[in-house]
Amino acid sequence: MIIVSENLKALAEQKGIAPSTMLDEFSITLSLNKRIFRFDIPEGETITYGATIPDKYKVIVDIEDNYVLKPGQAILACSEEKVKMPRGYMGFLQTKGSLARLFVSVHCCDGQIEPGFEGRITYEICNMGNMAVKLHPGVPVAQLFIFQVSSKTASYNGKYNNSMIPTISNQNKN
Repeated sequence: MIIVSENLKALAEQKGIAPSTMLDEFSITLSLNKRIFRFDIPEGETITYGATIPDKYKVIVDIEDNYVLKPGQAILACSEEKVKMPRGYMGFLQTKGSLARLFVSVHCCDGQIEPGFEGRITYEICNMGNMAVKLHPGVPVAQLFIFQVSSKTASYNGKYNNSMIPTISNQNKN
């Protein structure tokens, strides 16, 4: 069951999920933090899934005014807001419609927020269009929908918990 309206407001206030200023009728609006992460890999070189990614390929950028996301480019960023998902509830992230209509997707694959997660949510932002799109820190980019789960499962205590910056793949830590 999706939690909406006055139930969403009450749950957010009781459990401290996110700032109440970010609530709307059906979801919690999340904005873009100023710190982004991208890979800078020379043409012809590859990284291997499951292996440690060499530091020389990692680039962290703090956006001063804006960041231009070029066609085909992908970055990692995170929510400005800290999120605290209570036990018994799970979140699903969706791109804001106005951004999606520019063919920019905030989450390609990993849009679930598990019970017990705390921290800033890492976004996988991809420009799938044929035009560059300028992103500003603080602009709303995502909507977090809250669902009640069928039982109170154990709290998430994984490797991405309590993150405050965009987190790269830690698959090699499994």
